[in-house]
Amino acid sequence: MRAVVTYNESEVLLAAELAATLGLPGLPVEAARICRDKHRQRELLNRTGLSPTVSVPVHDVHEGLRAAADIGYPVVVKPRGLSGSLGVGRVADPTDFTRFFELAAGVDKMGMASDGVLVEEYVTGTEFLVDVWSSGGTAEVVYCGRKYMAHDPYPIDTGHIMGEGALPAAEYAAGLALARDAVLAAGIDRTIANLDVVLTPHGPRVMEINGRPAGDLASVIAHLGTGLSVGGLLADAALGRPLRAEPAPDRAAGVKFLYPARRQRFEGLAEAPELRAQPWLHEIGELPERGTVVEPPPEDCFGRAGWVIAEGTHADQVHERLTEAERALTVQGPYV
Repeated sequence: MRAVVTYNESEVLLAAELAATLGLPGLPVEAARICRDKHRQRELLNRTGLSPTVSVPVHDVHEGLRAAADIGYPVVVKPRGLSGSLGVGRVADPTDFTRFFELAAGVDKMGMASDGVLVEEYVTGTEFLVDVWSSGGTAEVVYCGRKYMAHDPYPIDTGHIMGEGALPAAEYAAGLALARDAVLAAGIDRTIANLDVVLTPHGPRVMEINGRPAGDLASVIAHLGTGLSVGGLLADAALGRPLRAEPAPDRAAGVKFLYPARRQRFEGLAEAPELRAQPWLHEIGELPERGTVVEPPPEDCFGRAGWVIAEGTHADQVHERLTEAERALTVQGPYV
């Protein structure tokens, strides 16, 4: 064994502690703790001035209501120690606060520590994902992508596109630079860090820092859309090797996750033979077993029925193909 790394959010702190115990390269323990605690992230980003955002940790509804009143509605309520959009909701006024607080407090923590709930100012803009390779004091963006969001007021990630044209370089340059700076400020080293960044009317803001590469099918999309091997890049970072990342030109790929319209018994995705015969269609997958009941967010934050992956030469082309595929691949089965 020469280094310790992980792809999994639930193992970020464990992997860092194991590396430290064994005296091997890996994500520093303090950086792992920052990545696993959104409140500590906010403190760091506010203290350094990199991405100031009002964020208040609370432990009950009454504390939360006071914090929301001080911040001003709308606010965002989120678990302190989870990643992605799990348990996150935008609260428009006090009458809805208790419902959103209970969602954030009660969401499945999947064995991870999450001390309380955060009430934060609501930030508007375009959210995108950035993965930053960091090793030996060097931090560089290795791939990034546009995101699909749905199920408002719950900001659920429903897909992404990477590769040629995914993010116009000039428009997003400041956001990518901010991601690099945030990674270095957090002390992240010997890994690939995943960040969610929002391009607001007043400049970019970091929403979340994770001490591992983007999850779900992101490593597949990164490879299809850029030609880069996420595993190879992660190993190079962990072992202190030089960064070798030259994305392939004229290449893009994306994924859309497919959801039921409402609670129903899953009997598969539509056959859609013409769609399935398209050469640009890389993969269609079904998630639940047939015969099981599925329901969309927020009732089930993981309520995906399946996914579809499309390829192309440009992100806009991939977007059109994913839109076509999503329309055709309806979720089959009776509503219950």
